[in-house]
Amino acid sequence: MRDDQDTDPGEPISALAGLEQDVSTRFVNRIRRTVQRRTTLSQLASFSLSIPLLVLRELWSMLTTRPNPKGIRKDADDGEKTS
Repeated sequence: MRDDQDTDPGEPISALAGLEQDVSTRFVNRIRRTVQRRTTLSQLASFSLSIPLLVLRELWSMLTTRPNPKGIRKDADDGEKTS
């Protein structure tokens, strides 16, 4: 169908409007539970994949970072060097 032609909604749409039926609450609740279940599973899958990666990244950073024994000590004042 071309864009320059206007669509005439006319009679067929008004005839179909008479065939409309109410949706049962059972069907709506079933759809809602399905959507909630899929959303929950998606969030759990995302969480279960990201947490091990974060833990491994932290362990790797602990292994690769060496502590500096000649760094600033706790009892040192700002600007003063300790012996």
